Amino acid sequence: MPVRRHIAVAGAGIAGLTAGLALTKAGFEVTIFEQAPRLDEVGAGLQVSPNAWRVLEAVGVARAVEPVSVEPHAIRMRRGRDGRTIARVPLGAAAIDRWGAPYRVVHRADIQSALARSVTAAPNAELRLGERVEGFRREGTRVSVATRTGTQEFDGLIGADGLWSATRLQITGEAEPVYSGKVAWRATVPATVLAGDIDPFETGLWLGRDAHLVHYAVRGGSEVNIVAIFADHWSEPGWSAAGDRREVVARFGAWSRLARDIVAAPQSWLKWALADRPPLPRWGSGPVTLAGDAAHPTLPFIAQGAAMGMEDGLILARSLEATDDVASAFRLYENRRMRRTARVQRDARSNGEIYHLGGIAAAGRDAALGLLGPDRLMARFDWLYGWGQQT
Repeated sequence: MPVRRHIAVAGAGIAGLTAGLALTKAGFEVTIFEQAPRLDEVGAGLQVSPNAWRVLEAVGVARAVEPVSVEPHAIRMRRGRDGRTIARVPLGAAAIDRWGAPYRVVHRADIQSALARSVTAAPNAELRLGERVEGFRREGTRVSVATRTGTQEFDGLIGADGLWSATRLQITGEAEPVYSGKVAWRATVPATVLAGDIDPFETGLWLGRDAHLVHYAVRGGSEVNIVAIFADHWSEPGWSAAGDRREVVARFGAWSRLARDIVAAPQSWLKWALADRPPLPRWGSGPVTLAGDAAHPTLPFIAQGAAMGMEDGLILARSLEATDDVASAFRLYENRRMRRTARVQRDARSNGEIYHLGGIAAAGRDAALGLLGPDRLMARFDWLYGWGQQT
């Protein structure tokens, strides 16, 4: 009988938990280290596109997430200054017909808690909270992982420890992430606050000069997640902070009445400096690799950061199933993932510029989107949302 390999995962975010759960289902022993003492509700909503939903189905948590998620019937793009509809992308049944899985929206904490419950219920998994991976050392074909409580040897290490990954730093020696010049303000409000103003089963995307606005229902439709992103300087210590409501309300003061009402609804906001890193030429060496934001931090302008981390987790498990050699499995995983995630990173950066156009350039963008029509709008996402249909 083959020896069950023991894999360490640094980070219990979406990518780390998905990888850990996929590995347990494949028969591996898994230890996940998370520096936070508890898994908090950070980050508000997530758009779970069909490629990501397919991963949730594969690891067995889609059924738990479905009741607390919402399946929007469309994405409506509007012009910020007057609220005019630019284009509408059909979802709902149209998404399932085209991409083989639904497009849903959900609170990040609901996915994280569903994944964490499944991980902790597995007899071959351990989730260690309040314990950060501080470094590693290769020991032949194995890896020694250091935390504040000591060191432990594993057959492999997956660094899924986010934008500020200590694992990535040791692999690449990189400096700080690259600030994009944009700040994301996030809040959730009870759905009743916006009742009658917006369709709760429609994802809203508003475009304006140097800013855009997104909103969609979460928690089974009981709450609405609101994200306001605009160009700004960042002067706070760290990369996140509480936001002054007056600042974000003023920033959208020249937008349409409905957009202003949406932005004015939350009484409190949190804000994040948006940053990423350029694609890497390699993600690891030997029995060490990276996943999620540690490997390919992505700006939110294509709503795929968490989705890419979920895909990583599933492909990691499948690659490790394919060979007994962990280092070879990790290189196979990287070869399967690097081109796709690099394209997502590039497209996210490009979308950030396109969303924030003004003047004649914005008018051209709006006209082009309006002329595409629903089918061609959906076709633009086939390469992204159709991932995994044949795997």
